[in-house]
Amino acid sequence: MGNIRSHIFKAFIIAAIPLLCFSCRKGNNEGTLTYKIEFNEQEKAERSIIGLLPETMKYYYKDRNSTMEISAFGMFRTAYVSNFRNKTNSVLFYFMPKKYTCGAKFGERMIGFDPMPGIILTHTKDEKEILGLTAHKVHVSFEDPTKEEYDIWYTKDIKVHEPNWHTPYKEIDGVLLDYRIALKDISMHISLSDISDSPVDSAKFLIPNDFVKVDVDSMNAIFDEYLKMEF
Repeated sequence: MGNIRSHIFKAFIIAAIPLLCFSCRKGNNEGTLTYKIEFNEQEKAERSIIGLLPETMKYYYKDRNSTMEISAFGMFRTAYVSNFRNKTNSVLFYFMPKKYTCGAKFGERMIGFDPMPGIILTHTKDEKEILGLTAHKVHVSFEDPTKEEYDIWYTKDIKVHEPNWHTPYKEIDGVLLDYRIALKDISMHISLSDISDSPVDSAKFLIPNDFVKVDVDSMNAIFDEYLKMEF
């Protein structure tokens, strides 16, 4: 009888572990999201720089701060940093050996992803689960009827202050999980591929001292120069 109870208890623990992990994840305020980046094949054929860009993006969050980062081979890095404690937004750009950064207070003008003129965001009641997170669907359309419509997904399970401040999806109060965006006319489909609840180093939300500070217009010109290069 004792052995039977022991086996039942072990089976219960094994079955409960995924549920316990899921409940911790939903309320967690620290971790890393990994996204897959898919580029437009026609743009890839026309712009050689796209073939050199990474196909993975990291999103770090902790204590309502966040960093969205794309990097590759220690040669290229761009990051958008939102520091709630300092109430600042910053952009980092590194293309070996050059290092630049610009910053602004919340609400001030800052370089971001390409704008989407005439965008219309229609919230729906549709929900689904994406890697243990409750995802809500928003339908995207445009005042220009010739532009393609599509759906994006976001979650409220992760608490990040102004998570979309630098994107055309500013009004969405939640972390994006599956969406489309463009940077310097480079189209990207970004979708969540992995979640980690491991502690995040607070240094991820600080600006390294060896980055040269420039104004917003200068940073915009730097992005133009490097992301429109041809090889």
